[in-house]
This record gives sequence, structure tokens and C-alpha cells, in this order.
Amino acid sequence: RAAKFAEAARAGTLAVFADFDRTVTRSFLADGGRGCSSHGVLEGASLLSQQCRDRASELFNKYYPVEIDVKMSIEEKIPIMNEWYEQMHALLLKEDLTRDKIRQAVADCASIQLRDGMTDFLQKCQDALPPIPVVIMSAGLGDVIDDFLRQSLPFELKPTTIVVSNRMTFDRDGILLGFSEPLLHMYNKTVSFMPEAERKLVEGKTCCLLIGDSVGDLTMADGLEADKLRVGLLNEKVEERLQQYQELFDYVSINDAPLPEICFRAIGVEQT
Repeated sequence: RAAKFAEAARAGTLAVFADFDRTVTRSFLADGGRGCSSHGVLEGASLLSQQCRDRASELFNKYYPVEIDVKMSIEEKIPIMNEWYEQMHALLLKEDLTRDKIRQAVADCASIQLRDGMTDFLQKCQDALPPIPVVIMSAGLGDVIDDFLRQSLPFELKPTTIVVSNRMTFDRDGILLGFSEPLLHMYNKTVSFMPEAERKLVEGKTCCLLIGDSVGDLTMADGLEADKLRVGLLNEKVEERLQQYQELFDYVSINDAPLPEICFRAIGVEQT
């Protein structure tokens, strides 16, 4: 099937949809520690009060096991995920957060890292003729993701690579006021969440490569009449979840491995 998608790439009818946390980024670090999410960049930053960081850690320990629980249905998870994000955002609003502090928190965070192979993949999508649109669709914090990509990639993102995510709103002095609505969480990701101008980037595409670490990422291209190649990154609890992932995804990569070669074949290039 990858050959069909490579053909679509050459014809300009392929789009890539990728999750961010634990997909574009690593789930685990070289020392075995857990990689940071876009929310986690702020949650662990010294610019937040210790009380806020402790509460954020408690919320992660409470809600993340629900996110990856194979025994719960998506319908059961949705209100619980909403609860998690709303509590986290309420916590952040109590802190003295500014654009500059967020930028610095990203720069200071050593535990958010690009997945091996991702830099090469994003560059090849941008440099393709015609360029392959990449939609990074994340339930995280778009402002943090933008800063991380700007600081981590050795090239500038072109207009064909976009981030669709929750956005922070700031006042004239750059102080955090709130968050965009409706909330984008890991179980309501669809093309309908894309702003109209950005939606034009993927309209009319006949093939979509989906890359994600959660079953919620399977719906990212919903709203497009397109053939989908679904690549699942099963980073942890492999034995417990492998059967489910093999049933839902076309290809499954395990244990936080580098971006699999099938992603490169699907865009019609060799992995370097």
C-alpha cells in the first residue's frame, strides 16, 4: 500500500496527519526517563509554583492511565479527558505566565525531544515536489509546540507544515488570559477542527498518512474522502495493547522506536 501513497505524493494528492506528544516527540529518553509532553514543558518548569507543579503531577498520575486503558471505551474516556485538560488549564491560569516565559520554559526543557527520524521526515515532506502537507494535530498546547519546533528543527517550517492544537490567548502585555475553545482533546481530533484557511491545505487529497500513538489519532483525517494508511506507535504497555493496535492500525511500531521506514516509503523517499 505504501507504493500507492508514494504515487499520490508525486501527484500532489497526499497529506500527512501526525500527532505531537509521544509521536513527533519521543515517549522515553535515552536514560529511560519519561519524555515531556507539550503540557509537561510548563508543568515541570521552574517558572511555575511548586504547588502548581505538584498538582500537575498528581493530575497526570490520575488521568494518563485512563488515556491508555484498553478496557475503557472512547465514549467513557471523553468526559474524563475533558476534566483533566480543564483542570490543567485552570491551574496554569493561576500562574503568572507570559509569552516570553513560555518560550524560555521550552528552551530550558531537556526532556522534550524529537523522535529519531522525525527531523528527516518533516524536511523531506517540505522539500518534496510538490510539497506534502503535514498537519500536526495535537491535544496539547500549540504555542509550546510552535516554540519547540522553531527551537529544535534545523530548518524553518514552511506554510505546508501546520500545527492544529489548543491555543493560548494573551493580553497586550503578553500575559496569559485563557485558552481557545472548543477544547481539542485526544478523542475529538478531526478535520473539522482545522481553521477554514488551513483546511484548504488538505481539501481534495485522496490519500492520508496517519501517524500517532493513541487510538484517538485514527480520526485525524475524518472529514476527508481519502484512503488512509494508519501507522501506530505503541510506546509502552506493549503486551497489553498490541492486539488492539494491530486490529486498528495498518502498521504498528513498538517500544518508542525511531519513525518507521514505512512512513518514508509512503511519501516516496528513502530514509537517510
